[in-house]
Amino acid sequence: MSALKITAFSGEQPRIIPRLLPDTAAQSAFNTRLDDGGLSPYYEPSSVLSLSSPPVASYLTIYKFGDTWLGFEDHVHLAEGPVAQNRLYYTGDGVPKMRVGSTVYPLALAAPSGALTGTPSGSGTGNVYTRIYVYTWVTGFGEESEPSPASAEVDWQAGQTVTLTGFASTPSGRNITHQRIYRSQTGSAGTDLYFIAERSASTSSYVDSIAVDAFEEVLPSRYWTPPVDTLSGLTAMPNGMMAAFSGKDLYFSEPWRPHAWPETYVLTTDTEIVALGAIGTSLAVLTKGHPYFVTGTTPESMTMEKIEANYPCINARGVIDLGYSIVFPSHEGLVSVKSSGAIGLISGNLFSPDEWRKLNPGTMCAGQLAGRWIASYNSVDDNSQAITGSILVDTSGAASFLIRSDVYASAWYYDVEEGALYFVEPEAETIFRFDPPGGVRAKQYWRSKQFILGAPQNFAAILVDASGGLSAEEATALDAEIAAIAAANEVLIAAGSISGDLASDMVGVVPLAGDILTPIPSAGASTIAVGVYADGVKVATISEANKVKRLPAGFKARQWEIDAFGDVDISQIAMATTVDELKAL
Repeated sequence: MSALKITAFSGEQPRIIPRLLPDTAAQSAFNTRLDDGGLSPYYEPSSVLSLSSPPVASYLTIYKFGDTWLGFEDHVHLAEGPVAQNRLYYTGDGVPKMRVGSTVYPLALAAPSGALTGTPSGSGTGNVYTRIYVYTWVTGFGEESEPSPASAEVDWQAGQTVTLTGFASTPSGRNITHQRIYRSQTGSAGTDLYFIAERSASTSSYVDSIAVDAFEEVLPSRYWTPPVDTLSGLTAMPNGMMAAFSGKDLYFSEPWRPHAWPETYVLTTDTEIVALGAIGTSLAVLTKGHPYFVTGTTPESMTMEKIEANYPCINARGVIDLGYSIVFPSHEGLVSVKSSGAIGLISGNLFSPDEWRKLNPGTMCAGQLAGRWIASYNSVDDNSQAITGSILVDTSGAASFLIRSDVYASAWYYDVEEGALYFVEPEAETIFRFDPPGGVRAKQYWRSKQFILGAPQNFAAILVDASGGLSAEEATALDAEIAAIAAANEVLIAAGSISGDLASDMVGVVPLAGDILTPIPSAGASTIAVGVYADGVKVATISEANKVKRLPAGFKARQWEIDAFGDVDISQIAMATTVDELKAL
């Protein structure tokens, strides 16, 4: 080999030994984007706001509802309902709930308690007909409850009216505004309960004088069971449906009626359900045993098929919808379920099962960014030292790869409309945006595979193609960061002590010979440092791009590696045994 050229940079495949990696793969990839074939750093996270709710140990869920950020101590599933009004539905924070504006209601809308009593009055003629009456609650949001228990049979003749009594007091806390009254009748749909009147919610009696042929639609809510209190994993689906589960039972809502969860639609799995993921008109049901795949376009037509794959879901917080697949953590690694129902391990080239388990996948907190699965982990190294961070797994190519980040989140939120990923750190209230456009560039690090030559050689020259400097937008962001840090430092200085004096603080509180002031980054400075390693020894550091640079002579080596550190975009790195060979690449 007389030349070595690296372009179309890729990420880590840590399960593969360094010398057997693909030529573009990395032994280490940290804070580097790797989405256009080059090396470009992520931007440092930027703070968005602080949650206004009281401090908690850690937020496990954050969600942006309109312009309002919400935070929860529990793992909560939220979905904006398939209704005209702006409503938010969620499970996991106690009983299922509905949020309208800033007001939160229990999602369940119970049926009226107690049956009506019907008393006929007046003189009647002709045949005697038997009538039954029920009524329902109607909210200010247009929701209708199940019907009350049926009244006793009422014998009625033409010319008579029926006085209905026994209406219950209107329950509070659910915005109930009206009652709808139904009576048994024979119509085009057969004998059923038909709508006859709607009135403001009241306990006063109602006189039924509706003509025998003046009834309207059939009672729609006969089987509209309220959601069970233990409902979890709320997931929006097409055609106005929503899905959720409790234990082994899989529930579906009435289309466009998120408050109604008929028991006639329930499907049951063999093992306890952990999480759900919607893909098109299908639903991946992830359990403590085998996954299931549920398909259909209406709740009554849903059919469930057990997937014969030993991939239990071990962590609901690790389940992410990437659009083209549902990804979830299992014992063996990261698993993907596609819309076809195909399932497979996508981390086989990244982790062995033992290496995967060292990351504590059962405690990971996951999100997504540009079709990549990102998860924060809390683990220990070989010396039993705690390590935290995040990994981004890209599954879009022929082989999965990962990128590492020092961000450690307790909750992620991906805003589809913005294409933005947000997070909050453990025991903190500040929401940050991950990789904000035009922000301050982070320092990236990338290390190549081990290139093993057939015979020892010496590379004489190297060329690093890069674009340096900051854009106007990046320069503005950096200036703003410098100003903010300077202002915060001035406050500390004005307070009297910045620590760091000899014996003024406990060991480890501040750096040795340091203080509590935040370092101010250099304005407009760009960093690039490309290292060249021969047989494991660093032989050169290149800090200047777009120029052919000479490499040390006087030795040969079989094993060569290259790494890159800094905050500039690198499109290509090439080395050759002569300058002429390098220019010919």
